Amino acid sequence: MSSEYYFHRAGTLIRRRMLPFLRILLISAILSLTTIWAITAYYGLSKEQNRLASNLELSVMIKQDVDTSRIFTLAESLKKYQQIHHVNVISPSLATVEFEQELGEDTDALFTESPFQWSISFALKPEYCDHQAVSFILADLSQKEIVEQTVFNAKAAGTVFARSSMVLTLGLAGATGIFILFLGFLSYVFRAELLQSPTEWFILQTLGAGRGFIAIPHLLFAITACTIGIAIGSGIAQVIRFQYSHTFPWIMEIPLNWLIISLGGIAVLCYLTAGFTAISVTKGK
Repeated sequence: MSSEYYFHRAGTLIRRRMLPFLRILLISAILSLTTIWAITAYYGLSKEQNRLASNLELSVMIKQDVDTSRIFTLAESLKKYQQIHHVNVISPSLATVEFEQELGEDTDALFTESPFQWSISFALKPEYCDHQAVSFILADLSQKEIVEQTVFNAKAAGTVFARSSMVLTLGLAGATGIFILFLGFLSYVFRAELLQSPTEWFILQTLGAGRGFIAIPHLLFAITACTIGIAIGSGIAQVIRFQYSHTFPWIMEIPLNWLIISLGGIAVLCYLTAGFTAISVTKGK
């Protein structure tokens, strides 16, 4: 049997069963919208994660009476770490000025001599802001002869690191739940459409038609609805992105390949769901 029959039969099914067709289309559109929303939410939270990570600073306290040339040599060596974003050398006088600005009072009235010492502060690049990178750098610095101690905000670091796992876990769990729910709806609607042709199936089976011959037009029916629904859903999502791009400029920074891969994945899931449903129904299960 030529492919023309299958497409002609699928077109006939679409004209005669517009309501199931629109239901499948709507479910696919919702799935594509949900997918793009999940990616947008994850990307936005990742941006916030990076902002918090960039505020996490580690400090190296230098021993007393160390030659300043050795201090700047250590600072230059830190700049060569691929994990480090920027390095600042803080002299005792600069530390005193910063302390006075925060305190709002002259330190001469508090101390007879400056209590501050030379230090080096540095921040990690967001993509390296994890326990492994911090532990590696601190362990390396602890072996330096001129280093007295290393200091960093362990509580803030723990919050940043924990949030990364939390965002990934919650996002994955939420997206998975939504996908399973709507794929279930898709299978239910398509199954109901398939079961509207018992008499026709009986006639075709009596004439010796196989399951594939019976199922392919219905499968093309579902694939067409899914494809149009995904296209409509992604189009609506794109319009929404442009509307909010002035308020949230980072929305337009979402990598295009993320969107293409995710929508392609949704299409494959929809097609597989339709295929499994068609096979199970034509088997009489």
